[in-house]
Amino acid sequence: MSRRQEGTTYGNVWMYKVLIQILRHVNIRILYVFMAVFVIPFTLLFSPGARITFRYFHRVKGHGRIKSLWYTYRNHCIFGETVIDKFAMYAGHKFSVDYRGLDEYEAMTRQPYSIIQLSAHIGCSEIVGYSYDNAKASNVLVYGKEKEALMRYREQAFGNKNIKMIPVGADAPHSEEIIKALDRNEIICTFADRVVNAKKTISSTLHGCHIDLARGPFSLAVTRGLKVIMTCAMKERNGSYTAYLIPLEYDKSLSKRQQCQQLADAYSANMELLLGKYPMQWFNYSDFWERKQ
Repeated sequence: MSRRQEGTTYGNVWMYKVLIQILRHVNIRILYVFMAVFVIPFTLLFSPGARITFRYFHRVKGHGRIKSLWYTYRNHCIFGETVIDKFAMYAGHKFSVDYRGLDEYEAMTRQPYSIIQLSAHIGCSEIVGYSYDNAKASNVLVYGKEKEALMRYREQAFGNKNIKMIPVGADAPHSEEIIKALDRNEIICTFADRVVNAKKTISSTLHGCHIDLARGPFSLAVTRGLKVIMTCAMKERNGSYTAYLIPLEYDKSLSKRQQCQQLADAYSANMELLLGKYPMQWFNYSDFWERKQ
């Protein structure tokens, strides 16, 4: 079973402030190079995520050791770039985003019903929120271990984007806030590959491996008969992003258990398709791959 993902974003307030100030005055590509040369090699030596990523490329994808080492380095470089991009957005930088499936997504958001919007730890899903003005209010679930300073920067960056955040944690009344948002016919945005409670999971398959996904988003969608859409923004070689807006279909005539399974399998199938196009952009640095078919 996958280890629990804590949802922690590392760093201190002064680090965030310094980075944002730098990004207001320094070309973003200079930071990319600095990170690739001076930060990533050190990270690979001490980060548990680096070992997990190596196993992903070596055991799951079947690459040789040398190729897996190189892919692990490139994976961390691209992940670092997406983190820099996120703070660049806080500093006012705009990225070019090509939307795939936007017409169908906009048609859904114009309807008077709630939507579950699922992301995954691939690409940089936050790009979608910062770059697109949604007519329907969105509620982003953020986890209790997020730094408050980072949440404040998110709130500032979202500005008038009609986006709110719902803290999720043992002491946070998130369930009540989620129900209120759904009753207002709004959007709930969350990750389905972030397992917080190991007892509340649903199994699926990715790259020929059994994986455990969070059951909550799928159960919520099925219980209330909601529309479900998967959103992922993948980084391109030229620094732009391609945002994929993918409806996840399920048969409401089936049992609730079967409906949940359909959604989970559709979610993992689309992850696999995107990772086929962007093999370096798997950023789930937890033990996600412990069971093989």
